[in-house]
Amino acid sequence: MPKRDATYRIDPIEPGQVGPRFRVLIDRFEPVLDTSDVTALRASVEIGDYAAAYARLDRLTDDGTISVDTALLVELVLLGQAIRAG
Repeated sequence: MPKRDATYRIDPIEPGQVGPRFRVLIDRFEPVLDTSDVTALRASVEIGDYAAAYARLDRLTDDGTISVDTALLVELVLLGQAIRAG
């Protein structure tokens, strides 16, 4: 019989939580990003341009030059879904 790993519930991000959760995500990405990228991401989030911030962070994670854990990438995906749904 195959071994069953633990399952985890992943709830979608509510529209009102996109900004606060994006700020936390940027804080967690900050050690591996250039200062200019962090500044641009924070500026986009502060003016509510979550789509621009998401696109920039998505590009940065796609190019393979930074290494982050799976939890950060899952949060990024969830934020992307919330932004597109909003």
